[in-house]
Amino acid sequence: MGFGGLYTSMSGLETAMQRLDTTAENLANVDTQGYASAQTDALSLPYVGARPLPGADVMSLGEKADTQKGPLQRTGGAFDVAVEGGWLVVQGPGGKPALTRSGQLALGGDGVLVTANGNPLLNSNGSPVSLPALKDLTISESGQISGVPDTSASNTPQVFAQLLIAQTPATGVTPIGNSLYALPAGATPTPAVKASVRQGYLEGSNVDPVRSMMDLIDVSRGFQLQTQLVAQTTKDSSQLDQVLLA
Repeated sequence: MGFGGLYTSMSGLETAMQRLDTTAENLANVDTQGYASAQTDALSLPYVGARPLPGADVMSLGEKADTQKGPLQRTGGAFDVAVEGGWLVVQGPGGKPALTRSGQLALGGDGVLVTANGNPLLNSNGSPVSLPALKDLTISESGQISGVPDTSASNTPQVFAQLLIAQTPATGVTPIGNSLYALPAGATPTPAVKASVRQGYLEGSNVDPVRSMMDLIDVSRGFQLQTQLVAQTTKDSSQLDQVLLA
């Protein structure tokens, strides 16, 4: 096996390491609210050029999220929400919109509605949701937030905000940590037409622990095989050099 085989084995080893990291990350987030299982895809590309090496280069296509919904867990909490058929839109890193299904919300000290990780929820205008202190807080299936202000003498509910609920982009979403998912480059959140918000519920992780354990065993074996292949290829190349220089 020559240098082409060595390059192929090394690129395959790198991809196996990325798959191993992704699988371990999934297992670590089995109990994380709103976590979407990640997967790493790869593409095999033959070498090109005037004198291409034999074999092929294995190129990682990065992580993508499995957007199937996780199980709903009833909590009864007024600030707990789960979205069926869509995503909550929050202010992510760098102020850019990001998607999440982590619906354990809270009212910050400045009156801004935030996730458990402190990301502000965005309204239908793309601005952070700001609320006064409310009693009888209600979040409708459409994401409309209403309630009675603590300072109000009336018990008549008032509407204060409309959550922005986005549909899953056609090309998928990319995990960026803390149960946040990035939109495709240059894309903006598209309102979900058929989404439904469930107040008093949280969405659990969609990771299948049994399948992930099987994936971990499979990926670990593949990683071991690639490691042995690189070692053998290096040994063969070294022996060939000794013969040629003899």
